[in-house]
Amino acid sequence: MKVFKKLFLNLLNKDCKMTESQADCLENIKLPCKLTKKMEMLKPHIIKNKDIVTRSFYIDKDKDLQVTVIYIVGLIDTNILNRDVLKRLMMSYNRKKMKKEGTKLLIDQISRTLLSVGQVKKVDTFADLLQKIFDGLTIIMFDGLSEVLSIDIRGGQERDISEPTRENTLRGCREGFVENIDVNIALVRRKIRDPKLVVEKTIVGRRGRTDVAFLYIEDIADPRIVKEVKERVAKIDIDGRVCAGSIEQWIEDSPYSFFPQILATERPDKVAAQLLEGRVAIISNGTPSVLILPSLFVQFLQSPDDYFERTYIGSFTRGLRYIAFFLAVSLPAIYVALLGFQQELIPFNLIVSLAESRKEVPFPVAVEAIIQELIIQLIIETGLRLPTPLGQTVGVVGGIVLGQAAIAAKLASPAVVIITAVTTICTFAMATSSISMATRILRLPMLILASTFGLFGFSLGWLIIFAHLVSLESVGVPYFAPFAPMRFADLKDSFYRNFTWKMENRPVSIPNINKKRQGKKDRKDKK
Repeated sequence: MKVFKKLFLNLLNKDCKMTESQADCLENIKLPCKLTKKMEMLKPHIIKNKDIVTRSFYIDKDKDLQVTVIYIVGLIDTNILNRDVLKRLMMSYNRKKMKKEGTKLLIDQISRTLLSVGQVKKVDTFADLLQKIFDGLTIIMFDGLSEVLSIDIRGGQERDISEPTRENTLRGCREGFVENIDVNIALVRRKIRDPKLVVEKTIVGRRGRTDVAFLYIEDIADPRIVKEVKERVAKIDIDGRVCAGSIEQWIEDSPYSFFPQILATERPDKVAAQLLEGRVAIISNGTPSVLILPSLFVQFLQSPDDYFERTYIGSFTRGLRYIAFFLAVSLPAIYVALLGFQQELIPFNLIVSLAESRKEVPFPVAVEAIIQELIIQLIIETGLRLPTPLGQTVGVVGGIVLGQAAIAAKLASPAVVIITAVTTICTFAMATSSISMATRILRLPMLILASTFGLFGFSLGWLIIFAHLVSLESVGVPYFAPFAPMRFADLKDSFYRNFTWKMENRPVSIPNINKKRQGKKDRKDKK
């Protein structure tokens, strides 16, 4: 062991890089008893980082016991550090009383009787000590004791809980996730106060070391699904920091698909509802959204407002979203196919009006539609990237001005401008932004197929889309259920929403080990 210590110090003094084998040896290097030796080992790492603070002091009046506290500015709660750590060590320490227990138990006595903080752990190896510092923990080192204490008082300036920006609701709760993983877990705990709700944590990323949590209800979630999700996350091998978006790309079943296979949400009530159906949630530190697995296609067209409103209203708005999805993908393609190939299917008065409006347009109908589609996509992207007030202004004014200018300059017909506007409106009628992005991409290949083969190409495009949806899976669960494979029991919460008191069982499409969701309600309906 002394040989390893000497090798490590020589490497630090020469400022050379360690090989992997040498780094593995450092895992077992025990910390020395002398405080000065500990500081010598840490010096090459902390001297280069000006945000790391070292505070040395004595905690008894005879100056027999010297202590050094190490922490990173901005990652800890300084109020807790000053009140519950430094003040108590300096003012409440009684060396004579603690000496009765023996020197070896001194660090245990200090952690049990002086430090009024929740999470206190002992560290005895240099590798753990160094990693704890850069994980944002506070380290307390004592002279004459080989073990050190790590205290979790992480805090600092953070964003307050606010309403989600992309998932607004009329009657639901106004809470949204933030960038702190512990706060997000607490938000879910408030919705599900069940001892069976399990929270497991891991760290992903070699250098970024992002905290990731798995949430599931133990007596509902299928153990095979839980195991599969954990194994996929454990296989993520990346240097940098991991966010929810990168985790989604690492663990999804079909990364080449346009369709999202993992639902991401900013709403705690939505996560709670999905957990109660047997799904698993993944929370990543630093990301205000939570991943839900397994996810089905129908989930991306469902909104919390569907369940907060009465059954008929919820079913009506959900049906509108399905229509909007179809139109967002198909409307420009239908326009091009009918006007360019199957004019006989258009009423005579309408075809005369369309021909009159297009007689001075120099482009074919397909080229005209593609140009307008690219313009509106650029306007959408510009509006998303600019600050909110300016982005809204650019989106509205840009769309109106460019549409009017294109018609006046005879570069586009009024019909194609109307088609493009309706398509854009339908695109943003979706319940989630991820499915909206999918429709924006799918429009172009559908438009190309329709401009090449007419209605046959349009039908071929939808055949390919349906075949692709049927082939997709989310953590091994059929993505297009309950339509393919057909689950008749789950159709009551697909195109429409059945009465809440009639949905007694959990969805069959999601594997779970507890089918019963609620008791049967006896009621006499008034006729």
